[in-house]
Amino acid sequence: MQNLIERHLLNRSLLSYLLLPLAWKFSFLQIIRRKIIFPKFKAKCKIISVGNIVSGGSGKTPVTIYLAKYFITKRKKVAISHRGYKGEFEKTVRIISDREQIFDFAKDAGDEPFLLAEKLPNIPVVAGKNRQKSIELLLAKFPDLDYIILDDSFQNLKVKKDLDFIVFNSITKLGNGFVLPAGFLREPLSALKYADYIIYNGDGEIPTQITKYKKPTLRTKYDVKNFTNQNGNNILKSDLQNKRIALLSAIGTPKSFEKTILNCGLRFEKHYAFPDHYDYQKLKISEYDYVLTTEKDFAKLRFIKHHLPLVVVEVELKFKEDFQL
Repeated sequence: MQNLIERHLLNRSLLSYLLLPLAWKFSFLQIIRRKIIFPKFKAKCKIISVGNIVSGGSGKTPVTIYLAKYFITKRKKVAISHRGYKGEFEKTVRIISDREQIFDFAKDAGDEPFLLAEKLPNIPVVAGKNRQKSIELLLAKFPDLDYIILDDSFQNLKVKKDLDFIVFNSITKLGNGFVLPAGFLREPLSALKYADYIIYNGDGEIPTQITKYKKPTLRTKYDVKNFTNQNGNNILKSDLQNKRIALLSAIGTPKSFEKTILNCGLRFEKHYAFPDHYDYQKLKISEYDYVLTTEKDFAKLRFIKHHLPLVVVEVELKFKEDFQL
């Protein structure tokens, strides 16, 4: 799957050009959809959306976590709504954590909602595709909320948002520049005119196709904060050096994980990169001294029987400039 994405969606190929007529039709429909005036649901608190235009893993969830912690430092009451993609509650709406506990069924909500609940123990998290119902449920249970952050909601036009953040990364960038199915864009880049902020993760020059919209742009990077074993005990980086290491992930941008590991001074022999939201019940890996995985993947792996010498890599999102809203 990853090879298919790299050959035809991140780069231009004969197949991507053959699919252009379908991409043009899809682009037209998305442009029309943006121009239709939907009746928008207005919440009784501020709504912050964190989304993307490029498919796959741009880094929305780390931004959501950062914003939630930021609002807490400002003494604001905040909650999070996540679609719960491929989770059991995607077609319903359910609070998986409140300000006191993570409920037992949270593990069935999907890897990202569970990660949010675990990383933000004092913040309510709801899973479900219907954002209006999610917001109504949160406000019914927590009427004192100042902010609700919608993770992956830029394409949702039914809820009135106070701020829209669009996240890009320096590895995927714009893919091959085409819209699905010929490329990796979820809609034409002209949709950027509806954004309030652009967040660009990684190094290098930001593509001019993004900067031409003259939106306030914030640069971010990932730093490794911690290595832990499956029991949550810290592991020193020195213990990982000169060992046989493999990487294991099922995320949208596996090369981002590779870059993070290399940047912190570690080397690995192989990366077992599976499609996003992969079912790890099928997992088979050769023996290594350590198998490094992401926090998102461990949210699923922790509930599966295996004999892997797992090390969880905890990363921290950092803004290169002072962040203030």
